[in-house]
Amino acid sequence: MTSLNRRQHSRGITLLEVLATMAILLLGIGAAMMVVTQTSTSNRRSLSATQAQLIAEQALENITLLGCTVQPPCINLVGLDETYTLFQTSSGELRNVAPPNPEVIAREYQVVVDVDVPSQLATIEPGSTVPADLTRNLIPGQADTAGNIAHVRVTVSWLEPGRRDRQVVMLQTRMAP
Repeated sequence: MTSLNRRQHSRGITLLEVLATMAILLLGIGAAMMVVTQTSTSNRRSLSATQAQLIAEQALENITLLGCTVQPPCINLVGLDETYTLFQTSSGELRNVAPPNPEVIAREYQVVVDVDVPSQLATIEPGSTVPADLTRNLIPGQADTAGNIAHVRVTVSWLEPGRRDRQVVMLQTRMAP
């Protein structure tokens, strides 16, 4: 009689239980897919920012390799202000022009180089103020060493898919003879 009672009490899985299990499973899969999507987007943004930083470092390094002339102070850096566009393809190639093949994906970066030499007033943008630390005497107690310094700033910006504002990386340094 006990085996007869067991058969009556044991039953299969109902359709409602299967549907509930499937709903929970689908929620879990959906959550996992959202995490993967967010991670992918974050990785793409990090890659773009890292590439922008490398572009800025390279431009800044090229200028610092020139050094500063002693007399007149840093005159060799005057005229280095420029704005240009670079394209980085998915294979990592940097180009000055967009790839001719529209199927090649390339990120567009705008690079702005600004060199300010306080001793050369033409290098200071209209309306800008020269910070006091750029006009101070560089050698304490020694006159006529003021302004022998240049402020170099490189700004790299790009548009991130899905965002309206430009993303920006900026590096700067100061140079003296």
